[in-house]
Formats: sequence, structure tokens, C-alpha cells
Amino acid sequence: MIATLRNKIEAVPMNDVNKTLRLITRYAWVGSGVLFVCYSYFVGAITFTVINQRAVEQTNKILVSSMSDQERVYLKNQQQLNESYASSIGLVKGTAVAFAVARPAVAWNVGQ
Repeated sequence: MIATLRNKIEAVPMNDVNKTLRLITRYAWVGSGVLFVCYSYFVGAITFTVINQRAVEQTNKILVSSMSDQERVYLKNQQQLNESYASSIGLVKGTAVAFAVARPAVAWNVGQ
């Protein structure tokens, strides 16, 4: 059996083996290049995503701080609101407001 296999290997011209090896080498280099490009793309995408996320977090901190400052200003100004201030900016006292009160309705279920 070994002799048969050896005869078959020797029967194959070396030129075909060299072409096959060159083809395999070329595909290996192309595959390695494609994998390197994919690796570089994903590393870059992850890096830029992390940078963008940090920028969003920083913007969020700034907005929360600004919102806190605005709440302090609102609470300070809310204490100063009274009738004399309202009349000084042109507001007038309104009439009494009446609201409707919900009461249970009387209904008959006819036809069921």
C-alpha cells in the first residue's frame, strides 16, 4: 500500500505541486490581509465608540449641573412671587373659579 501511494505521489508532476503551493500561499496572504483589515476596522470602531460615549457622558454631566443651577434659581425666584409682584408686572386678581364635581350617573341597562 505504501508503495502504491509512493508511486501515485511520484506520478504527479512537481510543476503541479509548485502551482498548488503558490496558490495556497497566495490565498493565505490574501486571507491574512482581509483578516487584518477586519481587525483594524473593529478595533477602530470600538475605539471611536468609547470616545463618543465618554463625550456623551461629559455632556450629560454638564447638562445635569446646568439643570441643578436652574432649579436653584427657580426655587429662589419662587419664594419672591406674591400678589404685589404680580400686580407690578400687570397681572390682575381673577374671579372665583368653580369646578364641576363628578357624581355617579343613574343608568338602566335596557336591552341586555
